[in-house]
Amino acid sequence: MAVNAQDVKRLRVKTGAGIMDCKKALMESGGVLEKAVKYLKEKGLADARKRSGRETKDGKVSVAFSDDGHRVLMVEINCETDFVSRTPEYEQFVQGMAEDLLKAEISSVEGVPEALKTRVKDAIASFGENIILRKIALFEKSDPGRSVFQSYIHMGGKVGVIVEFVLDPGGLHDNGDVQEFEKNIALQIASMEPFSVSRDDLPEDVLNEQREIFVTQARESGKPENILEKIVMGRINKFFAESCLLEQKYVKDGNITIQKYLEEVERKAKGHIIIKRFARFKLGEE
Repeated sequence: MAVNAQDVKRLRVKTGAGIMDCKKALMESGGVLEKAVKYLKEKGLADARKRSGRETKDGKVSVAFSDDGHRVLMVEINCETDFVSRTPEYEQFVQGMAEDLLKAEISSVEGVPEALKTRVKDAIASFGENIILRKIALFEKSDPGRSVFQSYIHMGGKVGVIVEFVLDPGGLHDNGDVQEFEKNIALQIASMEPFSVSRDDLPEDVLNEQREIFVTQARESGKPENILEKIVMGRINKFFAESCLLEQKYVKDGNITIQKYLEEVERKAKGHIIIKRFARFKLGEE
């Protein structure tokens, strides 16, 4: 079948695979993009965790907190070039949008009111580039008496993270070790790109897809059928160690996991800490 050059380009952006590999994947999958992505993963030619890492979209990620501290919102707004994204005017525009989206308690792009959509259109005319309000994450404290939020903006707004912690007792947040832990966890998430806090809340579809890929890879390696399950389990455990925050190696001390770091801080602070949830935006990622 003929392969569309635009589809090849889209597949390369998603996977980082070479042109010829992308062409073959599209041919093998009948031109269906998602099937082609899976084909490349199975062949070891794409990294599922970084498949969008080569996109070239510019813009900025920004965070806003409500005055009472009970809500936090993170927004990603894209533009075409860093010439625009690095200007003070663009930074002010994105931060202002974050604050107004938070006041209106908007949790998704689909829910953005017309007044704010109009502001984006006005910004297009003002900056002379296409501008897209791409992603929104809104957190409200799950336990007002014990929850605290932490945020982290990396690389001048290229990466943003918000995290909710639940502390017991609630006053634990005043402890210096706990405050440092909260900041370091946000940094860890920004740097190491976990999918979930633990393997228990890893999305089932993500795990099932990885298992299918590992099974296919193991079979194609020619290993005996009776040891395939052991090989697959080994690769799944490695995937957990890379993808689940608590099982990741701590970026500031590779000798311990985040789980171990958490336990050490709990012992010092004489309290209990739950990493409840997080959101991570990186410009251009799905």
